[in-house]
Amino acid sequence: MERFLRYANIFYLSIGMEAYEHQGRRKMKELILRCIFIALILNLNAVLLSELIYVFLAIGNGTNFLEATMNLSFIGFVIVGDLKVWHIWRKRDQLTNVVREMEKLHPKEEHHQKAYDVESHLSGYSRYSKFYFGMHLVLIWTYNLYWAVYYLVCDFWLGIRHFVRMLPYFCWVPWDWSTNSSYYLMYVSQNMAGQTCLSGQLAADLMMCALVNLLVMHFIRLGRGIEEHVAGLLSPQQDLEFLQAAVVYHQRLLQLCHNINEIFGVSLLCNFGSSAFIICFVGFQLTIGGRIDNLVMLMLFLFCALVQVFMITTYAQRLLDASEHIGEAVYNHDWFQADLRYRKMLIFMVRRSQQASRLKATIFLKVSLVTVADLLQLSYKFFALLRTMYMK
Repeated sequence: MERFLRYANIFYLSIGMEAYEHQGRRKMKELILRCIFIALILNLNAVLLSELIYVFLAIGNGTNFLEATMNLSFIGFVIVGDLKVWHIWRKRDQLTNVVREMEKLHPKEEHHQKAYDVESHLSGYSRYSKFYFGMHLVLIWTYNLYWAVYYLVCDFWLGIRHFVRMLPYFCWVPWDWSTNSSYYLMYVSQNMAGQTCLSGQLAADLMMCALVNLLVMHFIRLGRGIEEHVAGLLSPQQDLEFLQAAVVYHQRLLQLCHNINEIFGVSLLCNFGSSAFIICFVGFQLTIGGRIDNLVMLMLFLFCALVQVFMITTYAQRLLDASEHIGEAVYNHDWFQADLRYRKMLIFMVRRSQQASRLKATIFLKVSLVTVADLLQLSYKFFALLRTMYMK
């Protein structure tokens, strides 16, 4: 099962964090990771504060409005990354329990894994994950290294000595950061902050999608097992024992889904709120024009925001479909020759499966592919309002 969680764990370790307890971890390694985590989070929040001050000053003075709105997209991204890291850290014990329960359910033997179709689920998840974090890594390092590459081309290749030093993100600090040592320090600090924020975001999303993918795998296996069962061939007691085991298995999956929503509900709400925010501001920047390099990076930023929404809603829809299929599997399997007690118990299982398991962004939003349309409508409303304010 560790292969499903591998990418999430890599990104968490890159910021010195462990989302759940790992057995056999040494105390010294935990201490080193804790120190790295504190240093990176302090740097991230320092950069965030400097960006917020820049936006407040720009809006208050009525200058650099376009730069301020561009910064708001980055600020939304950073705040969500910050909240995700904090919330997952706060839910660490619950996440550990979910992972341990998943490990108990996960098939260990090779022939059992074939019955669950583990390789197919793993390969599909790996393809989605690589595309997802690959796009985001290209995005963040395009922003981070743009001015460094620009400087190398102008200064060392073309020999242009009138290069104006720029940072990846607009910020305010109470000293002149364009001097030699301060500029390089600020540049590295912003690069580290960008990667820290990205790792926190990616790790939370990949962890949630991995757990949902495993949950979908178990729902599909449960449905297939029920459909393949022929009631009446065995004794009534054996049929009842089979149904009892299926009900217990179903209840464990339902409880796991509830626990996943408890852990990732706030993270999901932040995802969709920030995505609407980012789509709005990036769309606004694209409509008012600008330099071609900025427009290309903004297009990449917009594309990544949409990829994030589609990936999460796709897995949410799969979970919804797989859980709803349990009722269909109960109805479709051969139960006609079964004992009366067995047939009566099927009604309760069908009734429970009609309340489908689904991802929820706390109490405010039930997540599925329909959520994409709602999100785009909300983003357009904000965009129209911002566009009107700018034209006036």
